[in-house]
Amino acid sequence: MRKFSIQLVIALLLGIAAFGWLQIVEGQGPIGPDGRRIVKRETQEKSAREISAPQNSAPQQPSIGFIDSPSATCYQPDSAQDVCYLNWYYMAVDANPNYMITMTVKINSIGFVSQVHGFFQTSMYVPYNMYGPGYKVACGALGAGGNPTLGNAYSYEIRARDSANLGSANYGTTYCPARKP
Repeated sequence: MRKFSIQLVIALLLGIAAFGWLQIVEGQGPIGPDGRRIVKRETQEKSAREISAPQNSAPQQPSIGFIDSPSATCYQPDSAQDVCYLNWYYMAVDANPNYMITMTVKINSIGFVSQVHGFFQTSMYVPYNMYGPGYKVACGALGAGGNPTLGNAYSYEIRARDSANLGSANYGTTYCPARKP
């Protein structure tokens, strides 16, 4: 009986050790819409941000950081006009020790509205005043974006890429105040 118990315990420990080695390695995540492997992804309500890499070279630890783009804001300088401006307090990303190559901004109904390039810099910072008042968009009628108390909704996509071809993306939606005729 004692001999059988020892063999059973050894077999059990070997089984636990074998299953401990079988796991999904970071970098074997899903493939994004652009054909790149998503290494890391974070979501908060309807907003999301992710880090991606080419399918055949996803690193264990990504060197590019998440894009920091707080306070996406749509404001209306004159409530009598259907003109609003979409802007961010700032946009920033770093890729130390790699260099930042580019950061782009795309607004769903407009397309690409900005592309910023880096030159031998490990981080990129874009302040709110770099785009003047912001991107000009239509405010929309009351409820036009799905929220009954606001106007149009604009989804955006901010992407960055570094010299190791690692990418980072940030997605979100902001609502504009409604036009008041």
